[in-house]
Amino acid sequence: MRPKVPRGLRDILPTEARERREIEKTLRDLFYLWGYGEVISPSFEFYEQLSTDAGESITNEMFRFFDRDANLLALRPEMTIPIARLAAMRLKAVKGPHRLFYISNVFREELAQRGQSREFFQAGIELIDASGPQSDAEVLGLLISGLGKAGLKDFRIGIGQVAFLRSVFSSFNISKDLQKEMESTLAAKNIVGFKNLLSRYELSKSVKETLITLITLRGGLDVLKTAADLPLNKASLKALDELIDTINQLQALGFEDRILIDLGIVRDFDYYTGIIFEAYCPQLGSPLGGGGRYDNLLIDFDYPASAAGFAVGIDRLHIALSAQNKEQVSNNNKTLIYANDSTKAMAKAESLRKNGMVAEVVLEKMDSAKLKGYAKKRGFTEVIEVEDDA
Repeated sequence: MRPKVPRGLRDILPTEARERREIEKTLRDLFYLWGYGEVISPSFEFYEQLSTDAGESITNEMFRFFDRDANLLALRPEMTIPIARLAAMRLKAVKGPHRLFYISNVFREELAQRGQSREFFQAGIELIDASGPQSDAEVLGLLISGLGKAGLKDFRIGIGQVAFLRSVFSSFNISKDLQKEMESTLAAKNIVGFKNLLSRYELSKSVKETLITLITLRGGLDVLKTAADLPLNKASLKALDELIDTINQLQALGFEDRILIDLGIVRDFDYYTGIIFEAYCPQLGSPLGGGGRYDNLLIDFDYPASAAGFAVGIDRLHIALSAQNKEQVSNNNKTLIYANDSTKAMAKAESLRKNGMVAEVVLEKMDSAKLKGYAKKRGFTEVIEVEDDA
C-alpha cells in the first residue's frame, strides 16, 4: 500500500513539533499567570450545538457524520461554541467570571492555505460572565502579551466594533438581508465588493458615502474622533464610547503601539456582538488569530452570560516566528555523543541532560568523517567523542 494522508492533512516531524510545543508551553504558562485554567472538550459534538450562531461560512465547512444512535455529529470547527456549551453545562451554578483557556485541534473543510489546513491547532482563552471595557481590555491585553511572549516582534492588533457597525446599518434602515450581505463581504476583506453591493440598492448618496467612509476608517486613535463626527444615532455613539474606553485602558497598559483601529473589521462568525479584533504580522497574508465579544451566544445554552475571547493559530504563529528567524522559538543547541563503548556514551549523555542540555547518542559505529556528516545533516551544534580508557 502506498502511504498517504487525506488532502489538507499533514504529519509534523520532530523539529517542527518541538518548536510548536515550545510555543504552546509559552502560551500555556502565560495563561496560567493571568488566572486562566485549562479545559479540554471533545473533538466532536452534536452538530446542532456546534452550528449555534456559527454563521453560514463556518457551518458549510464542518465535517458531519452520524453515530450508531443516528445522532448527527460534527468535528469542532472552532473552540468558542464548545467552551460556551461546557460553561453552560458545568459552570452555570458558579458565579463568574470564569477564565478558561484551551490548546486544541479544530477541523474545517476548506482549501489548504499557508498556516491552515483541514486540521489545524489553536490556543485561546474565553472570559465568561464578565462584561464591559475592562473585560475587553483584559482579553486584548492577554493576546498582545501572548504574541510578544512567544517572541513575535512586528505585529498589530486590528480592532473594530461590530455593534457600532450594525447600529449604523440599522440607523439607515438597511434591511437585515442586506446587512448580512454587507458583513459577509467585509469579512472577506472585499472593499470593492462592498462598494458594488451598495450600488445595487436604492440608498442615498450621503448614506453610501458615510458607509464607505466608516468601513475604510483605519489607523491610530484619531480614527475614533473622525467616526464620532459622522451622523450617528445614540446606539452607534454608545458602542463607540465603549470602544474608546477599551482603547484608553490598553493605552494605560502600554499597548498603544500594537493597536490599529479598523472600523471595517467583520469576522466570519455570527455570534460576535461588540468589540472584534484580528492579529496581523508582515510574515503572513492572513490573520494570526482573532476574537471579540459574544454576549448572546450563551443564552442559546440557557446561560445568560456575557463573554469575550480570542484564538491564535499555532500553525500560523510558528510560521511567523520561523520567518523572522527568532531564536527564542526553541532551544536549538543539540549535542551528539559518540563512543566505541556505548555505555560510556550513554553516561556522558545523561550527565549533560541533568544540566538541561539536549543530548543524543550515536547508536552505530562510525568513523570521524561519517560522524561529522551525520551531525551536520541532523543539525547538531556540538559533537563529543568520548575517548576509550588508556
